[in-house]
Amino acid sequence: MLLSVVVCTHNKKNIQNLREAVDSLLNQSYREMEIVVVVDGNRELYEEVLNIYQSCKNLKVVDTGKNIGLSGARNAGAKVAEGDVVAFFDDDAFADKGWGENIMHIYQTSDAISVGGKILPVWLSGKPDYFPEELGWLVGITHEGFAGDEVTEVRNSFGPNMSFRIEVFDKVGYFDQRLGFGHRGTSYMQGEEADFTLRMRREMGRGVIYNPDAVVYHKIPQWKTKPAVLLRRSFYQGYSKALLQRFNPASGPLATEGSYLSEVLFRFIPRRMRRVLSKNAISEMKKLSLLIASVIGVGLGFGYGYLRR
Repeated sequence: MLLSVVVCTHNKKNIQNLREAVDSLLNQSYREMEIVVVVDGNRELYEEVLNIYQSCKNLKVVDTGKNIGLSGARNAGAKVAEGDVVAFFDDDAFADKGWGENIMHIYQTSDAISVGGKILPVWLSGKPDYFPEELGWLVGITHEGFAGDEVTEVRNSFGPNMSFRIEVFDKVGYFDQRLGFGHRGTSYMQGEEADFTLRMRREMGRGVIYNPDAVVYHKIPQWKTKPAVLLRRSFYQGYSKALLQRFNPASGPLATEGSYLSEVLFRFIPRRMRRVLSKNAISEMKKLSLLIASVIGVGLGFGYGYLRR
């Protein structure tokens, strides 16, 4: 089976990260692979990437022309992919050597239509002492409470580590460009992965198989962990969930979020409160405060999105 991996990029300053991402894919133990690099609205970057990888026979470079946002770029890559399976990868991530093999093993041994894996952080400036593990979803990593350490079905996986059989796109269509990070990187809109897999479940009756052995490492720069950025992302997470509910009213779209919220309120926050009394009080108080503030931010964003609709 041929695995097509779509890597979207748009910023020339990120070229070194992109090269590390692509190199990790070229060095996979799974060899039946093609790589599709989609350059979103940056002709200079397109020409540079084309020049760097001109000798790679299993790599193609796509130029979207104008800036169309992340969801649009992913769609452009999926449309030219020739594989039996299409995976999506970020230009600031790199894959474990056995990542592709662990993804494809699930497809080869089951009737899975979608497979995702674990996303681990690489803290470029060290992990902040105020960042709680429960908020990993705000920086694009597998958060505590997402799934266990065994193969299981989940509603959706996340951008740096998700894949689908090619026929899913024929049945479901493509990512909704009203969701996902927007044009020129100015929007924090999210939710395109959940929206797509909700449509997939509605049309095909199955969800995503999560394989924790399929590991991708996601680089987290310091600016992404600043409290102001995290709270802004929290707000847009809530706003995106309101849109998700609007687009999928009959699919019970927020059941996963409801279950996670219960864990936050009745497990994670009480646990953090106990840690304030028994461990590093200052650090734990910071984590607790950010966790509570983020939950409030999501709630405000959801309320705003609900009223706007």
